[in-house]
Amino acid sequence: MARTSVACSSDCRCPSATTRPSAGSCASSATTTATSRARRFQEAEGALRGILVATPAHIEALQLLAAVVGAQGRHEESLECLDRARALRAPGPAALHNRARALFSLGRRAEARAELENVLKLKPDMDSSWTLLGSVLGALGDIAAAEAAYRRALALRPENADALYNLGILLQQAQRLDEAIACYRNALKLNPAFAGAHNNLASALKVAIALLERALRLKPASAAILGNLGIAYYEVHRYADAEACARRALELVPDFQDARNTLGNALAGQGRNEEAIACYRQVIAEAPRNADAYSNLGLILQEKGDDEAAIASYRKALELRPAHPDAIINMGYLLAEQGGRREAMEFYRRALAADPAATLAAYNLAMAHLCEFEFAEGWKLHEARFHTRPPIARERAFAIPRFTAADWGKGLRLAIWGEQGIGDQILYSTMLPEVEQRGQDFTFETDARLIPAFRRAHPAWKVISPEESAGAFATCQRHISVATMAGLLRPNRATFERQPRALLAADPDRVRGFRGRLARPGARVVGMSWRSFQPSVRGYLQRKKSAPLASFMALSQRDDLRLVDLQYGDTAEERSQFAASGGRLERLEGLDLFNDIDGVLAAVEACDLVVTTSNVTAHFAGSLGKRTLLVYLRANQPFHYWTPDENGRSLWYPSIEIVTARDFGSWDKAFGRIDEILRA
Repeated sequence: MARTSVACSSDCRCPSATTRPSAGSCASSATTTATSRARRFQEAEGALRGILVATPAHIEALQLLAAVVGAQGRHEESLECLDRARALRAPGPAALHNRARALFSLGRRAEARAELENVLKLKPDMDSSWTLLGSVLGALGDIAAAEAAYRRALALRPENADALYNLGILLQQAQRLDEAIACYRNALKLNPAFAGAHNNLASALKVAIALLERALRLKPASAAILGNLGIAYYEVHRYADAEACARRALELVPDFQDARNTLGNALAGQGRNEEAIACYRQVIAEAPRNADAYSNLGLILQEKGDDEAAIASYRKALELRPAHPDAIINMGYLLAEQGGRREAMEFYRRALAADPAATLAAYNLAMAHLCEFEFAEGWKLHEARFHTRPPIARERAFAIPRFTAADWGKGLRLAIWGEQGIGDQILYSTMLPEVEQRGQDFTFETDARLIPAFRRAHPAWKVISPEESAGAFATCQRHISVATMAGLLRPNRATFERQPRALLAADPDRVRGFRGRLARPGARVVGMSWRSFQPSVRGYLQRKKSAPLASFMALSQRDDLRLVDLQYGDTAEERSQFAASGGRLERLEGLDLFNDIDGVLAAVEACDLVVTTSNVTAHFAGSLGKRTLLVYLRANQPFHYWTPDENGRSLWYPSIEIVTARDFGSWDKAFGRIDEILRA
C-alpha cells in the first residue's frame, strides 16, 4: 500500500491577453506594457495609476492595470478595474479574456466559461482563450470538452507552450502517459526553462529525479519542486535524500503540509517510526482537516500492529474526505486482514468510483476476488499489477501482439515471459503442461536457476533465461506474461482440476546424496522454513508471513522427526538462540540455500515432507509434488493461492495442505495443530 503523496503539479497555466492601446495613448501605454512584460510590476502599476489620476476614464490604462495586478494574484482588484472599463465602453476580446481569467482565479468557473464563450464568438481564432477555456472546462469536470479546447488552441498556434503543458496535465491525470509525455516534451522544446513542464514530465516518465533536479537548478527556491523531488526520492527508497528535500521545502514554506507528510514518509522509510508519527501528528495539529495526514498515520500505526488506532485514523480521513482513495484502500486492506473481505471489497469499489485510476484499489480487489475463487472477475482486475505505483510487476513492451483466446490452434509461436519473483514464476508455470497439451508451440522465460529442473521434467520445452530472451523471442509471433495466462486457462474453479501433481524434477543424484546424509532409523525427515524476507518498509507483510524459529521447538524435540533447515537468508543468530534453548535443527553444510536452487530442490525432494510458512520454499515443495504443511494465522492468507479448497489444500499445488483457522491467533497454537497432524 502506498502512502499518500502528490507527485504531479496539477496547476494549469492561465494565459493572459494583452490589451492593444489606442493611438492617442501609444507612447506611455507601450512603455508600460513593455515594463509589465519584464515583470516589473510595481513600476508598471505606479505608472498606470499615475495615468488614471490624470485621466480616471482612461480605458486602456484600466485594462492594463487589471492585467498587472492580476499577474500579481490580486484578482479582485483586477476584476474591479475591468468592470470599471466595461462601464465606460463595451470590452473587446482581450479585455473579456482577462476578465474570464480573473473570474476563474476567483473560483467563479461558470461565469468564466460564459465570458470565454463570448470571447470566442467575437474572435474564434484566439488561441489563448481556447487554452483558458480548456482549463475552465477541466475544473468544471468536462474532461472531453477541455481536451478539445486545448487541441483547438494548438491547431491555431502549435507553438502555444501553455496549451501543451495544460493538455499534458489533463492527459496525465487520465493515465494517458505517452501522450502526456509528448506534450511536456514539446512544451520544453518551445521553452527549455519551463520548470513546471520539467516537473510534470519527471512524474509522467517515472524517472523523476534527474528532471526534477534540473527543474530545481532552474528554480532553486521552489518549495513545490523540492516537495516533488522529495517524493521522487522516497519512491526509489532514497529516504535520507527525501528527508533532506522535505526539510528544505519546510524551511522555505513552514506550513507546507504536503512536504511535512513526505517528511513523515521518509522517516518511516528509515525505520524512524516515532519521528514519523510525530510528523503526521504535527500536520494534524496545524491542519486538522488534512485527510492525507490521517491516512498516513493510519498506515504507520497499522505497520506497528495497532490495528484499532489505524482504523480510527482511516475513519477520520474518510470523514474529512469520503472519496480519499488511499484511506479507502488502506481501510479495505485492514478489514480484509481482520476477516472482513466482503466489506473490504466494497471499500475498494468505493476507491475506484472516486478515482478510476486507483490501480492499487483495482489490484487489491483482484486479490479479494481470487481469494473468493471468483476467478473471471479477479483475473481481469489482476492486470492492474502493471500499473500500480510502484508497479507490482513490470510490463514488457513487444512489437508483436499479445496472445488471446482467439489464437489457440493457429500455429503461432508464443513467447511466454516471466514476471515478479521465483515463487510467482513457478506458480503460474504450472499451467504450461496444459499449453503443451493444446498443441501450442511456446518459448518460456524464467530465472536461470530454475532451468535445469524444468528441462529434466519437460525436455521438449524450450526454456530460456532472461539474458537469452531477446534472441529466443525474435522468432515468436505472439507474447503473454505467464501470470496473464491464468485469465485464459483458469477462469473458474473447475479448471483447477487440470493442475499437475508436480511440475519440476530434482537432480536424482543429489537427491540420493542428501537422503543418505539425512536418513535416521525411525525418524521422518521434515524440511522446514519459517521466514519471508521483506524490505523494512514492508515489515507488516514480513510479520504476517514469518513465524519465529522458536515455534518449531516442540517438533524439533520429537525423536520421530528430524528437522532440516531449508531457510534462505541470514538466520545464524536465530539458529544459535534456537540451539541454546534445546532446539535441534540439521544443516546441509555446503548447500547455498539462496543461489543453488537446483540443490535446494534436491534437498526438498530428499525430505519426507515440508513444514513452512508462506515463502519460496512452499513453491519449491509444491512444484515437486512433495507433501507440505503450509501454516499461517487467523485464516488470513498472505496470498490468494494459499486459500484452501474444500479439502483444505491449495488449488495450485495439490500436495500442499493449508494449516490455519480463525482462532489461530498465535504461532504456538498453529504449530500445536501441526504437531497433532504429524502424530496422526
